[in-house]
Amino acid sequence: MTVAMPRSIERPWKLRRSARLGLAWGVILAATATMGLAGPAALASPAGPPPWLERLIRELKARPPGNPPQSVWRYRYRDQVVYYLPPQCCDQYSVLFDAEGRVIGAPDGGLTGGGDGRAGDFHQLRRQGLLLWRDPRGLAPR
Repeated sequence: MTVAMPRSIERPWKLRRSARLGLAWGVILAATATMGLAGPAALASPAGPPPWLERLIRELKARPPGNPPQSVWRYRYRDQVVYYLPPQCCDQYSVLFDAEGRVIGAPDGGLTGGGDGRAGDFHQLRRQGLLLWRDPRGLAPR
């Protein structure tokens, strides 16, 4: 059995410009959603953040707000899930944790800005970055 398609769908180039744009955006959004399921889903944890990370975020919330605001990021680095805390200011080190909460190193920060040398390739090799938390108290009003 053959289903007859309306001519406008059969020949999308005959659609009005606004309909073509809508169709194009629909295809782009569908493709993006599908790719999103395949990529960052590997980082997703159905149970939420690990308990050690929840404790760390509670500790960060209890401190005075920083400038820039403190944040916690999740990345894929060297085939593992890692958590990154950017440096708070100038000479301070960033901290890179493995999935168990053990410190891998400081990819950046310090007097030279180059970190402690234990994760110097982090910024080149990191993938699938996701902001997990940012302290809203330090954000400037817009």
